[in-house]
Amino acid sequence: MDRLPSRHLRPRPARVALTISGCLLALSLALAAEEEPAPPGAGRPIAVPAYRQATKVAVLTIRGEVDGVTERSLERRVAQAVKDGAEAIVLEIDTKGGDLLSTLDICSLLKDPAITPPNTVAWIHSEAYSAGTIIALACREIVVAPNATFGDAAPIYGLPVVGLQQMQPAERAKIEAPILTEVIDSARRNHFDENLVQSFVSVGVELWLIEHIEGGQRIVVDRAEYEAIFGEGPPHQITPVTPARPAAGVAPWFNTTIPQPDRSQGVTLTPEQIRQQIEFQQQLPPSRPRLTESQRGQWRLLTQVISSDRLLTVKTPEALYYGVAVSTIADDQQLKTFFAAQSLMRYERLWSESLVRVLVDWRVRIVLIVVFIIALFIELAVPGFGVFGATAGIALLVLIGAPWLAGMAQWWDIMLIAAGLILVAAEFFLIPGFGVAGVAGALCLFVGLIGTFVTGDLSTPQGQDELFTGIVSTLTALLAAGIGIWLISRQLSSFPLLSRLVLKAEVGGGGREKSVGLLEAMAGPQRALQVGDRGVAETDLRPAGRGSFEGRMVDVQAPGQYIEKGSPIRVTSVGRYVIEVEEADT
Repeated sequence: MDRLPSRHLRPRPARVALTISGCLLALSLALAAEEEPAPPGAGRPIAVPAYRQATKVAVLTIRGEVDGVTERSLERRVAQAVKDGAEAIVLEIDTKGGDLLSTLDICSLLKDPAITPPNTVAWIHSEAYSAGTIIALACREIVVAPNATFGDAAPIYGLPVVGLQQMQPAERAKIEAPILTEVIDSARRNHFDENLVQSFVSVGVELWLIEHIEGGQRIVVDRAEYEAIFGEGPPHQITPVTPARPAAGVAPWFNTTIPQPDRSQGVTLTPEQIRQQIEFQQQLPPSRPRLTESQRGQWRLLTQVISSDRLLTVKTPEALYYGVAVSTIADDQQLKTFFAAQSLMRYERLWSESLVRVLVDWRVRIVLIVVFIIALFIELAVPGFGVFGATAGIALLVLIGAPWLAGMAQWWDIMLIAAGLILVAAEFFLIPGFGVAGVAGALCLFVGLIGTFVTGDLSTPQGQDELFTGIVSTLTALLAAGIGIWLISRQLSSFPLLSRLVLKAEVGGGGREKSVGLLEAMAGPQRALQVGDRGVAETDLRPAGRGSFEGRMVDVQAPGQYIEKGSPIRVTSVGRYVIEVEEADT
């Protein structure tokens, strides 16, 4: 091939200019693309801090009321998750609150590195009031669902049937003290703003959000700190700003007090290191030093966080804006990405734990006490027929067993109930006298049942509330059972089954046996027994037994007496299902 003349290889000026312009345009587009943030779901890799990284993540749900059942369920599930190799624990919280002592125990569980991995995250999905907020703050980080709400963790005082009650200032302060101690400790461990977390608990806290002019860090200050750095009180009217997260790379202005071990590298703590860490955490310094007059001119006001007449409650945008939450998580897949995890395991509450929660409810327990008393009464009036006795036994087993499983009953509760049953049985069948054993047994049962309601120290407000709840619930059950027994006694004859079974006895004569019930003894084909009728004790009356009247054998009772077999007896009272007698003169 002939070569073209050299002039054909020389580029023209217009073509060169066009080529250079195209290159510059492509370069500028590439640079713009790098500067613009990638849209969600665009597949850009997300940098995950080493302290957060976990290969296996365990999600433990907290739903409904926080109580002793919740506490023991979490203990079981945390232990199982750690056994299964989970490196991070996520509490998915959806609760309106619950029991204070159980809440504090759960916080202690989360803060114990010997039990729970330090990599703990609270996922508020979708609300966490009161106890839920306190538990969330005990975790190292908080993430929120797109429409989450949490806060309002002030203690409340409620009674069964009566409802919420107004607390006196001194009483409120006494209950708030352990809650404030807990949330401040959580703030210092997990680098939340101490002023902010206190506004979840106490009314009367005024807070403002300020921002560092040069660095962009945001902190929450109270009135005293505000006046120190601005030289004047805050304005009465503050235009709220649109919630927006701090600029990328700007961290809250908190001192790092607790270095977290890098779980991604498989670092484990020795028992001595764990002990030293716990001792260190118990004497944590404040998260940041207070601002002084020397820092005037370095900060600007953004907005008021909370006024003195309300408790702080935040939704998702506010939680991110104030820095109490670090991210929005909508589903399990996003949660895995948050940890850069390979697997996510869920640990739900067992059905048996859900059942126990229902059974320890005070309303259910009132019903169980009523069933126990009525069934026991009918069983004592129906010797030899065990259906009602079995019903009473099952009701009592549930009454004792459910609180025991929930951690609400103690050994002395069980001992008192057992002693009460023994004394009542002895009064009916063994011990002659004037009812001392029966009264003592009834008191033991009453105190024992009340004791299953009490989980805390009686010197604390919560323990006193539980004691009051137990007394009111037990007295309500006794009243309802008394009404039930009265109604049953009036309508006993309308129940064919009971009318045939109540107080059956055998009548002998000439080798022939006949069964006579109490109703038949009082209003049967033969003449009904009347006050003053005489008979003979066919068995020892201790105080219950059997007596023979004109060839009829019926069950009788001799209240406050012990009558030996063969002694003459006289009818003193004839009721619908009880015939009372006394020893007669010969």
